[in-house]
Amino acid sequence: MGKLAIRRIAYIGKKYSYTSPYLNDGIVILEGTNGHGKSTFMNLIYYGLGGKVDAFNKSDKEVKKKHNEIYHDEDNYVELEIEIGNQVYELTRYIGNNQIFIVDKDQNIIETYINRQSANEDDLVFSDWILDKLDIRVFDIIQGTRSFKLNFSDLMRLIYHDQDTEVDRIYKEADNVNFMTDSLEIRRAIFEVLVGKTYDEYYSSLGEYKIKLKEYEKIQAIMRSYDEFLGEVLEEELSNAIHINLLLTEYREMLIKVKREREIAINEKSNSNEIMKLIEEQKRLLVRYQHEQNSWYQAKVAINNSIEKILYLIEDSEKEMHEVEKILVVNKKLKLFSPNTCPYCLREVEREEGQCICGTCIEEEQYEKFFYTDQEYIDILKIKKRSLRSLNDLLEKKNLRMKQTILQTEYIESEIAKVTSYINELTQNIESEYNSAYIRKLDEREREISGKIIELEQAEELAKKRENIITDFNRLRNEVGNLKNRVDSNLILAKEDIFNRRNDFSEIYMELMKLADEYCFSAYLGEDYMPEINFRLYRERSASVPRRLMYFLTLLIESLKEDVNFPRFLMIDTPNKEGIDKENLINNISLLSKADDYAKENNLTYQIILTTGMNTYPDSLKDKVFLSLDGGRRLLRENTKLKEE
Repeated sequence: MGKLAIRRIAYIGKKYSYTSPYLNDGIVILEGTNGHGKSTFMNLIYYGLGGKVDAFNKSDKEVKKKHNEIYHDEDNYVELEIEIGNQVYELTRYIGNNQIFIVDKDQNIIETYINRQSANEDDLVFSDWILDKLDIRVFDIIQGTRSFKLNFSDLMRLIYHDQDTEVDRIYKEADNVNFMTDSLEIRRAIFEVLVGKTYDEYYSSLGEYKIKLKEYEKIQAIMRSYDEFLGEVLEEELSNAIHINLLLTEYREMLIKVKREREIAINEKSNSNEIMKLIEEQKRLLVRYQHEQNSWYQAKVAINNSIEKILYLIEDSEKEMHEVEKILVVNKKLKLFSPNTCPYCLREVEREEGQCICGTCIEEEQYEKFFYTDQEYIDILKIKKRSLRSLNDLLEKKNLRMKQTILQTEYIESEIAKVTSYINELTQNIESEYNSAYIRKLDEREREISGKIIELEQAEELAKKRENIITDFNRLRNEVGNLKNRVDSNLILAKEDIFNRRNDFSEIYMELMKLADEYCFSAYLGEDYMPEINFRLYRERSASVPRRLMYFLTLLIESLKEDVNFPRFLMIDTPNKEGIDKENLINNISLLSKADDYAKENNLTYQIILTTGMNTYPDSLKDKVFLSLDGGRRLLRENTKLKEE
């Protein structure tokens, strides 16, 4: 994969400036006392690579930690000379600007944008450019309804070991912190893309799959909405476009025939014999309609009688239900009587069957009605309710049948009126020169056919739209299925690869941690790719310094051992935090040289840019110091002083 190295850093402003020497491969060190510009140096690199540095943000008047020299400077910019692979590029970013200008070896100027959201569709995004040069895929990460691309600044969270991040954390804080950017899923993705050999392929296919799945779900919803729309605007189910087109052809041919017949009727003189025959045909049709009308009237009366009977039964059934409910309540509360109890003295009496206690003849079933058990009353209620439901269902069916009968009756009545009117017109035309009634009949037929053609043309358009939706739906379904198979295949390969990478990472990390921390006896990478030290036993906070530093070093070593995406580049800013003593810190820093062993073994190069305190490094790295900031020597120097020198 691609290797990144920073060769020169320059800050140019109206008031202040700085230009670094050429930075070699391997470890390069900037030493200095606090407040002299070590973190500024790192921030300039990070800013030049498209990162966000709040202290430089001129548009934020409320920023708490302004970098006064840069914040208040004018016409200022950062210039980086970087090397990716064997290609050298010059990057220029003006302070407070959303653009980075890139100059390649052929002196071509490439204009890129940092903020993807503010860039136009055709604008080149800097993150996409540098990831492409590093041979890292650009892909979308989908979380719920939101999606965003994993940017180079996201990967820098495991490349830039900054000073501001809490020491007990590993990842540098995201440029824009929210529940998405710092979620476990995003942090896992960063690690997997940098260390896994095939995870960028998996995430790329997963992003494509989720985007396509959203399109598929959207067109599913459109299809359902369209079907609901058709159900509301059409009285019957919509045929397919081929069938509708055949019907259109038939109706258009019928319209041509009716028009021809009308022309013939106008040009021909009236024939009284033919009219009489037509009158007789219409009278026969009238008689048939009248018979049908009578049948529908009788059906209407019969249905109405049935409805009245059902309503009576429903009313009676509801009364019985209420009566049983009252009896149940009384029986539950009182329980005073049994069939053989005197209602006055409550003594048991001998009662003859078919007679009341008083001697009156009764029907035994009715007499026992008030002496059922509670459960028997409940069972009776259930039966009554079922019966009531059945009656209501039957009533609903009868009402529906009544509506259909009324509609049919109204249709027959309208047809009778039409035929009667037509007969009257024909009778008037017996003595006329041409049959005006017949012509009007043809006119009416022509209007009916023309109306039907318009309906069918509209239906054809709706059917074609539906078929286009279905075509897109089927296409997307196939694409989603293919992408899902690709995602599943890539995930299997990626999981197998990351399992091996995680085990290898744990072995290297364990070795480094034992050298960095004399009290460390166990160190490995957990399921979330976070380091687990001494099985989470309590340690002093200073122990977190080697925990984080060795994690970043292990990432670099992995890139020297294996062909992974990590760009063989680290930025480490002043790791002496949380009270770690100088001796232990120097020992930790000395371990950075372990990368040399793997680099020589695999004939590869790397770069670690380290800032640290004065002489806070082993003597073996003394020749790696390219700049010392102490006393009156600060990183940014006033331009007037430079001119005097």
